[in-house]
Amino acid sequence: MQPFATGVQGARIWLSGSVPVAEESTAQQRESIEAFIVRFARAIFRSGGHIVHGAHPTVVPLLLREAQHHQHSGGRKDCLTIAISRFWSKDREREVDEWRKTALVSEVQEGHDQDESLRLLRYWLAARVDAAVVVGGRWWDINRVQAGIPAEIVLAVERGLPVFLAGGLGGAAHGFLMANPALLRLLKNGLSEEENKRLSLSDDVASISTEVVAQLERLPLVRGAASEGATFRILSLDGGGIKGTFAAAVIASWEQLTGLRVVDHFDLVAGTSTGGILALGLGAGLSGEAMLKFYRRKGPQIFPVTSLRSRFLHALRHAVRPKYSQHILFTALEEGLYDGGAVKRMKDARTRLVIPSYHALAGSPHVFRTPHHPDVAGDAETPLACVALATAAAPTYFASARIKNAIAETSFVDGGVWANNPSLAAMIEAVTYLRIPLERIDLLSIGTTEEPFTIKSVGKSGLFGWSTKLVKLLLSAQEDAATEHARLLASEPRFIRINTMTAPGAYSLDGVRDIEELASLGNRAAMEPTVLSQVRSRFLNGVKTSPW
Repeated sequence: MQPFATGVQGARIWLSGSVPVAEESTAQQRESIEAFIVRFARAIFRSGGHIVHGAHPTVVPLLLREAQHHQHSGGRKDCLTIAISRFWSKDREREVDEWRKTALVSEVQEGHDQDESLRLLRYWLAARVDAAVVVGGRWWDINRVQAGIPAEIVLAVERGLPVFLAGGLGGAAHGFLMANPALLRLLKNGLSEEENKRLSLSDDVASISTEVVAQLERLPLVRGAASEGATFRILSLDGGGIKGTFAAAVIASWEQLTGLRVVDHFDLVAGTSTGGILALGLGAGLSGEAMLKFYRRKGPQIFPVTSLRSRFLHALRHAVRPKYSQHILFTALEEGLYDGGAVKRMKDARTRLVIPSYHALAGSPHVFRTPHHPDVAGDAETPLACVALATAAAPTYFASARIKNAIAETSFVDGGVWANNPSLAAMIEAVTYLRIPLERIDLLSIGTTEEPFTIKSVGKSGLFGWSTKLVKLLLSAQEDAATEHARLLASEPRFIRINTMTAPGAYSLDGVRDIEELASLGNRAAMEPTVLSQVRSRFLNGVKTSPW
């Protein structure tokens, strides 16, 4: 069957509502609400749109059935997203797993109680959809305070979403509209107040469904370039030297548990320094387990542990030259990233990559990119190991990396000097070059452990006192700022940060004796139930990204 049009292609429609019980409605109203849900879902799926729903038990079976029909006809699994709070899903794992066979299931962080959990769930829903359609709803005639439809309508209106009310079919949608007729002026759906009144009070299921879908097609719902799936998924990997073992263990744990490859489920991967090495490894097709083995096997070669006397002499030499051998690092990168095969270049990566570095001669940030846009194809032929060397050339630890592109050779230093947390760089890449709207981005940020930090003790110090804290202050402030700005831009429901707090001084950039401890911490962070549920539902959900 041919789709109606392309206006709903890629759009995410929040279907808000439920089927009221017998005490609150007539049999005809319940049948009409169910018929509308089925008819509307079928139309949206056929036209290339996606429905997002908050897991009401009276609606989920209807939507799953239509999604199954759609998929049997060749449609995508991400046509339907069911969002449920962990407050309920943690006790319904078998049922939720059944949903996952047909739909994407997003388990939203739970609150302190049922009311807080509902609030967080509604905020999550409103933050990631393009329009809202409201039908039915419970409790209006029994206990209006308990009715959820009014809260969802108000939230959608406050966020400026186009809203359509199928109030004429009964339920709380009808009751709230009757009590608040001025609501019709606030729906921002492109219809006049009179048109909205007629539509909202109609009880003709076929007419309501057809008119709502037609109007949705006229609206500019998808701004920018929509990804094939419901969201554009970004993985951001921090710098941190050997502490990248933590992030590698996180990824390896998720892949082992889900049986899925991380690289197949992210539209863009950004990494700085050790995070850049991880990102490039994933882009080369290596598994999380392979990258964890890289840290275990190559870490002691890159950061050799020596005798006490040798370490003392090494420290003296470190005062006037880089602490470690760049040649050893580059050899390890070549062996690790190519895995004995042919040299891989940025153009060969399996996903889009964004790798921050710093151009030493120009004195300005540089970003190595896969050629995912005609304007950023300059590094297409650069070998992955060279990019890894450029992003990981930490000042004082390694010499600056001399990298040759098509026509010239120049020096680069560690991207951590400006983007140790590359979340912002990744989001800017997606919005600027790939034209992905912010509201379409889900960002998963993985750190390399953190520790409490304060400058209270040197607040009144001079040059000597500050010299011991200044570099750490700049790095810590930059990383924290990037994290918070990315969180604000993406909004809380679309941003996840994975990290763990450690004791001050517990782990260093070159502390290879701590590799197994870091791996253990990474595994623990990856297995934390609230983290794992969100990662499985929003990122490693079985819906692979399209080839870039």
